Amino acid sequence: GVQNHACHWLDSHVLPSPTPGPSTCLPNYYRCSSGACVMDTWVCDGYRDCADGSDEEACPSLANVTSASTPTQLGRCNRFEFECHQPKKCLPNWKRCDGHRDCQDGRDEDNCPTHSTLTCTSREFKCEDGEACIVLSERCDGFLDCSDESDERACSDELTVYKVQNLQWTADFSGDVTLTWTRPKKMPSASCVYNVYYRVVGESIWKTLETHSNKTNTVLKVLKPDTTYQVKVQVQCLSKAHNTNDFVTLRTPEGLPDAPRNLQLSLHREAEGVIVGHWTPPIHSHGLIREYIVEYSRSGSKMWASQRAASNFTEITNLLDNALYIVRVAAVTSRGIGNWSDSKCITTMKGKVIPPPDIHIDSYGENSLSFTLTTEGDIKVSGYVVNIYWAFDTHKQEKRTLSFRGSILSHKVGNLTAHTSYEISAWAKTDFGDSPLAFEHVLTRGVRPPAPSLKAKAINQTAVECTWTGPRNVVYGIFYATSFLDLYRNPKSLTTSLHNKTVIVSRDEQYLFLVRVVVPYQGPSSDYVVVKMIPDNRLPPRHLHPVHIGKTSAVIKWESPYDSPDQDLLYAIAVKDLIRKTDRSYKVKSCNSTVEYTLNKLEPGGKYHVIVQLGNMSKDSSIKITTVSLSAPDALKIITENDHVLLFWKSLALKEKHFNESRGYEIHMFDSAMNITAYLGNTTDNFFKISNLKMGHNYTFTVQARCLFGSQICGEPAVLLYDELGSGGDASAIQAARSTDVAAVVVPILFLILLSLGVGFAILYTKHRRLQSSFTAFANSHYSSRLGSAIFSSGDDLGEDDEDAPMITGFSDDVPMVIA
Repeated sequence: GVQNHACHWLDSHVLPSPTPGPSTCLPNYYRCSSGACVMDTWVCDGYRDCADGSDEEACPSLANVTSASTPTQLGRCNRFEFECHQPKKCLPNWKRCDGHRDCQDGRDEDNCPTHSTLTCTSREFKCEDGEACIVLSERCDGFLDCSDESDERACSDELTVYKVQNLQWTADFSGDVTLTWTRPKKMPSASCVYNVYYRVVGESIWKTLETHSNKTNTVLKVLKPDTTYQVKVQVQCLSKAHNTNDFVTLRTPEGLPDAPRNLQLSLHREAEGVIVGHWTPPIHSHGLIREYIVEYSRSGSKMWASQRAASNFTEITNLLDNALYIVRVAAVTSRGIGNWSDSKCITTMKGKVIPPPDIHIDSYGENSLSFTLTTEGDIKVSGYVVNIYWAFDTHKQEKRTLSFRGSILSHKVGNLTAHTSYEISAWAKTDFGDSPLAFEHVLTRGVRPPAPSLKAKAINQTAVECTWTGPRNVVYGIFYATSFLDLYRNPKSLTTSLHNKTVIVSRDEQYLFLVRVVVPYQGPSSDYVVVKMIPDNRLPPRHLHPVHIGKTSAVIKWESPYDSPDQDLLYAIAVKDLIRKTDRSYKVKSCNSTVEYTLNKLEPGGKYHVIVQLGNMSKDSSIKITTVSLSAPDALKIITENDHVLLFWKSLALKEKHFNESRGYEIHMFDSAMNITAYLGNTTDNFFKISNLKMGHNYTFTVQARCLFGSQICGEPAVLLYDELGSGGDASAIQAARSTDVAAVVVPILFLILLSLGVGFAILYTKHRRLQSSFTAFANSHYSSRLGSAIFSSGDDLGEDDEDAPMITGFSDDVPMVIA
């Protein structure tokens, strides 16, 4: 059985083994009794793939073909097939337990040894065959990650993920690393750019370098030499970033090494004309040191000779006696020769030994230390050279060199940093050469100040805005360069006592920036920040402002990023609805210096954030606008009934073409006696019934277009003050008294009207039928079946608000009223 399944091994990389395996097997694998895992398709196939044969035990309907030697019987399926019973047919064994019912009765999916129990997290996509989970960013990314290809099916524009392909790197002798990649399929290059992310292997945080470009390559000049990095390239289209998990691991070229330290010269004890030199290797070699170059010159001569040294020791031979020689040394990596050490002098005079000086630390505090230098013996000392070394981090060994005249020296060194370890090395200068080195170590007192936290960003083609946090009342130094080595060896710098500074640099470059305190102490430096300068077409649009804001539209205007564009610029306009939480994007092309654009389909009273940028993801300009609200309903009035009041108003649709009747109205009430505001409800009618008002309370009612989202995007409110409920009695008694007063006025008026009608009837009898039909129609048009009454107002036709218009109520439903 095992030989026959050699092809399976190539596919699965899982070998059936008699040795105990994992406690559980992968989905679609069967676990043998011994613990080994074999593919489901090997179960019940007539071959003993498990060492204990457990994959061939209890196989349904195949008991008569369990051994490879059983002959195929007529009418039966062979050992490579599975038999369906109803109806009888043979299936290939691989269709058994594949998750699909291939037999009509489903027998091929019964008694399956394992079922896929694969569960995926919310950040993963489960392949339709249940074989694997893939991260969501691999869904619709142009790569087939699921074996059934389900991750690349039904991909809409929203689901599509743009991932670069074929990411590769090369390095040149200058130390620059060039990344190249292939553009993702169907990616719109006009509105997408690439961002490069990098981190040192072992670190968790990715650093970003914005390329501002849609080119499929970029040069990294800012990486440390001789360091292993992980690098990835992500696509950003307008405001959407397309994440990726694909990265390359690269090793940057070696850099130039630092200078060797502590060069010591002495004379050979036996041979004459021989100088012995030894030194300490550089603190940072930035690569593998292949060898050292030792240079020497006789004093007064302009000729330098050189020789190689395999280690940090050398002998210079065949020199003249009683001559003064100058010696220096440098380390060599594959990149080249590094910095030279301090130069040292020695005279080739037999038996002449210069003792090292004595360093005495007199005192030290937080920011300073005092020391005294003396040299014993009878040799005349003309001066001293003192080096002070310290390091705040692993990036850089720092050094300050001091030179003095005189044979005895007391000196105070300032501008030091609290709680920092300093190494002091000194040598004496004499007529016979330089003495050996003497060393002292001091840890200053106090607490070391924290390193500043720096942020830097390009604000145009040549300006970088730096801001940082840190102590006050100190002077900061800002240091910057185009490469990592230059930043620590030969940076450009400027100083300020503020916490921000705009630095002018060259265009189209990448820069590293760091900041540190320089006075009254040399403080630790911030982490370095990488800034890619913005090309012309990456500047933000200028002077973005609204020209006109209406109820459903707004006109915005801006100027091009730079004067007089020589070609069409593609602008991307993003409109974010701050209430609905939705986004819309528009594009417009123009080569004009000033561009005007109308935003339509806005909501009255809506709040919007509008962002305008060049289509290739430039720096953006943005404004917030609020559209004009719907106006308040007109002619808000109140009618008092027996146990309630009715609010009436004119339909807002009469004067607001943007108002939809189905939106309706909201009614609110303020009770001044209780100081309570209440939401009473909403309606699509032009009236609203209010009950349970209390005696002696003043009420303010407001009616406005109904809000669409969480009490926002409403119209302006119409306000009506109602204070006619007395302070005594109950509402029904007051209502009855008011009804009597109304009757006392209405009855005489009705009598006069009826008298006039009688006279008019006698005179105009011939016109009776026309008048009757005419006024019947007029009265019926004002009749409301809901209220059971007709309402007349003097402002019906003129659109006026007449608070004194008489109300006539109580007419019968089935008797037409005629008024002349």
